[in-house]
Amino acid sequence: MMEYVRYSFYQFILFCSFFVLNIIFDHYVSNPFTRVDTIAILIGIPVVFLILLLQSKLYKRFDSIKMWKKIMISIPILIISISFVGYMGYMVFGFR
Repeated sequence: MMEYVRYSFYQFILFCSFFVLNIIFDHYVSNPFTRVDTIAILIGIPVVFLILLLQSKLYKRFDSIKMWKKIMISIPILIISISFVGYMGYMVFGFR
């Protein structure tokens, strides 16, 4: 049971980090494509690779969980992380 809770927590952190990165880099990458967009992409790619590398090392311990259980755990965690990041964005930045 604790393995599922730990997996859920890791999924929550992973999804939230990707959503926050998307929010941050969304301000810099836009039309028309400029030098600032290139710099933002060049900064963002290593950050995403670092997160994926960390994820691959952390998730090795969850090989005992079957894939369909991982998917069934990840779907509600995805919805919760979207709600959490949206709510925190509203609280911090006051999006309307």
